[in-house]
Amino acid sequence: MEEIECEIKEVIKKSEIPEDYPHAKNVKEWVLRLKSDADTALQIAALAHDIERAISNRKILKNNFKDYDSFKKAHSINSAKITLEILNKFPLSKEVKDKVRYLIENHELGSENDQELSVLKDADSLSFFEVNLPLYFQRHNIDDTLFRMQWGYRRISERAKEFLKQFKYKNETLNNLLKEFIYNNK
Repeated sequence: MEEIECEIKEVIKKSEIPEDYPHAKNVKEWVLRLKSDADTALQIAALAHDIERAISNRKILKNNFKDYDSFKKAHSINSAKITLEILNKFPLSKEVKDKVRYLIENHELGSENDQELSVLKDADSLSFFEVNLPLYFQRHNIDDTLFRMQWGYRRISERAKEFLKQFKYKNETLNNLLKEFIYNNK
């Protein structure tokens, strides 16, 4: 597991987006916080779920899709494919590889009937709000930021929304935006 994680981290560290590496690590941390007995497949999926964003010549571009959900699905499939290329270098069972592929391919849009997939989706959304949002807010206008917040918020469970209420940022404008956003989305 350690060698696999090292290889995945080395790829993600090369991302041009500064929050990609901290986000990957944070999603894994959230997965373990939400499900302390997370198995190897879920932990690998947590770390590698966005790996395609770190490889500029293989990165899926949002402009090529008619809507955000289609873009996110293509991103998920591409990340799963790249992760499997890494996993195929290691002696893992087909079951573990298949589960990692399934989890990554479905982490954005998910299924409420799959507890592990819901954990990964919650961890990803919580990490977006915790790690990514402050930097996203610096690079995007308010409408883009609110759209991305709404997209992330609508996909998380009630349990995850309780964690989100506790988030605080260094930027007071962002704190107020999140507080107002949560109030308006009750």
